[in-house]
Amino acid sequence: MMRGGLISMLYHKSTDIALKNVDPASSLTLMSADIERIVTGMQTAHEIWSNSLEVGLAIYLLQRQLGAACGIPIGVAIGMIQIHGVYYYIT
Repeated sequence: MMRGGLISMLYHKSTDIALKNVDPASSLTLMSADIERIVTGMQTAHEIWSNSLEVGLAIYLLQRQLGAACGIPIGVAIGMIQIHGVYYYIT
């Protein structure tokens, strides 16, 4: 839905602009690539806050079941994030 609205808005804007010696096909290709980046960025932004909420809820529920022992899985998860970061940096 967002992609369709952005494409429609940019298409109408591009048809109103009077430019000389410009290929309309190349501008539409660039427009599609830019819109895809915007949509991907919006999806990533929503995944960040929703995943943070999900992890917080999971830690709370795990703490209710295990008590103080819930720190061990949390420590393992944080350790794996650090290892992944180092691996990503190396490669």
